[in-house]
Amino acid sequence: MKKRLLTIMIAFAVLTGCNGTVKETDPSVTQALQVTQGDAANQTNSLPPVNDGLTGQNNKKEYVQPKMEGEITISTLLDHEFLTIAADMFMNKYPNVKIKVNAFLNSSNNLSNENPMENYRSQLNTKIMTGKAEDIILAGHLPIKKYTDMGAFEDMANYLNQTPEINTDNYFTNVIQAMKNTEGKLYVMPLASSLEIVSFDKQLVTESNKQLDDNITVMSYEKALDFAKQLVDTTSRENTYLVHGDGLDIVNGLLKDSYKKYIDVDNKKANIDTTQYIALLQTAKDLAEQGYFAASGSIDFYNMEFHFALKSDFEVQAAYYSLVPDSNDYHSIPLSDTDGNVYVNPNLSIGINSSSNNKELSWEFIKFLLSDEVQTMPSLYTWLGINKKGFDAAVDRNLKLFNEGNKETVSKDDYKNLLESWIMQINAYDPYDPTIDEFLLDEQSKFLGGKQSAEETARVLQAKIDKYFNE
Repeated sequence: MKKRLLTIMIAFAVLTGCNGTVKETDPSVTQALQVTQGDAANQTNSLPPVNDGLTGQNNKKEYVQPKMEGEITISTLLDHEFLTIAADMFMNKYPNVKIKVNAFLNSSNNLSNENPMENYRSQLNTKIMTGKAEDIILAGHLPIKKYTDMGAFEDMANYLNQTPEINTDNYFTNVIQAMKNTEGKLYVMPLASSLEIVSFDKQLVTESNKQLDDNITVMSYEKALDFAKQLVDTTSRENTYLVHGDGLDIVNGLLKDSYKKYIDVDNKKANIDTTQYIALLQTAKDLAEQGYFAASGSIDFYNMEFHFALKSDFEVQAAYYSLVPDSNDYHSIPLSDTDGNVYVNPNLSIGINSSSNNKELSWEFIKFLLSDEVQTMPSLYTWLGINKKGFDAAVDRNLKLFNEGNKETVSKDDYKNLLESWIMQINAYDPYDPTIDEFLLDEQSKFLGGKQSAEETARVLQAKIDKYFNE
């Protein structure tokens, strides 16, 4: 248990900020970004439109590397070790190139910042508005769709099409494809794969005599929740609960099942003030009132027996414990939406500033971040690289971490094959928007805390999101 909790803490340190919040975007920033978008559209890209290199079609024009000299700057919320190391490696490789990494949070400043993600985005917005934003922007803590619509990011599809080495032999190209919009444009490039895995308590499954079909390879939250509820309802074990969480987790999970039905980010339309959403809220409240969640502080994780019927985990840990013979994890599979789509977490993704004067040089550095040389670095920690050699190196790192000190070890082939099978199911990316996430968290918490009705919650959210979309 201690090993598992330690690993969770390591991953949390890497992933911190994924569910951060931000206040509404200043309209002046929106206007400035729209102007930027217009300027970018009038610029002539040196790379002509070509066939998609990820489809196996031949490129019409061979890519010509730009002159490797000049300076590129990078904006990031966190002081990522791998990014600093990669920048030094790139400068050593190309002595006439200088890279400056501007990390908002680092060892010398801003560590006590009360609202780091909100303040970082405010700072970045100001830079974009004044034309002083960095050439490269790490996008994981940003409302990607909002920034894309405002023209902050350059479409990298043409650059990608001129890079034949990024193909299915060397990369998990389905993850890259998942980041493209409906028009085939690629505004942010994923540097790694990360997805949510769900599983069930094996002891509860055995005692209930209920089984899932082995052919089920993905599962929506609604179906997972229904199966977990059956497990809780059929057991006589004490300290058995639905999830390691509360009603807010249930609301978020059910909402993600049909997110576009409620919040259509692509078309800037909200459908929150509906009977369906109100029923969703009521489901979570009913479960709380019926005792399906543990009271705060009631579980001693080290000194008592307890069971959570439905568990959620990040992929590298879930894969390992689902393969350990004495594990209590049953049927670990990727979480999907109701249509079967499996989402990649865009936390570690990167884009090029559409107003940058160093776009081609920036692309060269992004290519370097995707290379074998960088993707195999230990400083990527638990991240699974989209580069297949990087993925293999991550498998070795994580397997060593989990196997150490365990009586029964897992083989590399089994571990690698399972992780790969999960990654290959990715076909979409999480339309995470921290502003909308803030709205949902605030209002849903009020409802579950008894401060407002489900109907009022739906009305307030509808108004807030409509206003946000129309800014």
